[in-house]
Amino acid sequence: MRFRLPALLLVFVCSASAQTPPPWKDVSTAPVSRNLDPATLSAAQRSSLASLLRRHLGGWECGGEDFRQLIEGLSFDQLPLAPGANAVLVSSGSGCARGGQGANGALWVVRFDGVHPVLLAGPDHQFSGWLYSMQPSSGHGYRDIILGWHMSAAEAGLTWFRFDGKAYQPIGSASLLSDDGENLRIVPKQP
Repeated sequence: MRFRLPALLLVFVCSASAQTPPPWKDVSTAPVSRNLDPATLSAAQRSSLASLLRRHLGGWECGGEDFRQLIEGLSFDQLPLAPGANAVLVSSGSGCARGGQGANGALWVVRFDGVHPVLLAGPDHQFSGWLYSMQPSSGHGYRDIILGWHMSAAEAGLTWFRFDGKAYQPIGSASLLSDDGENLRIVPKQP
């Protein structure tokens, strides 16, 4: 009995810290994602990536010719997740994995081990929209990522993702609201 109480206390403290809401107060109201360097993938990396993405479209309807166009229209940016990690943000271009208004689309975070892609996030993990920012906070050594989802001219949904050791998972959400196009504020959503 003597050892159970400290063990239970440790479980309680660990689960309480895992449920701590993300620090939205530290997030800028201006997206800071546009300063990524482009990534260049070899033909072998592109081929293995296409095979991976075919299995992880997460509800985006891309088959046949649409899938070929999706692969040809992808863009790649270096993602500074952690020192030494060869991580790439893969963004869909126009077409089957892009919303009608063009702002929202399928996204994937892939780490390459040589030519072999390892999926860290994708539409299967609710990872779609557009890159809003990367945060200094991290999980398992990889920086947190915030995605935006365009709702209207006055609102965007924001989702905070943290790496759990295997994949990025959503840990919180908020709304980015504009009252007249100039005054922006982030309103966290209650879990």
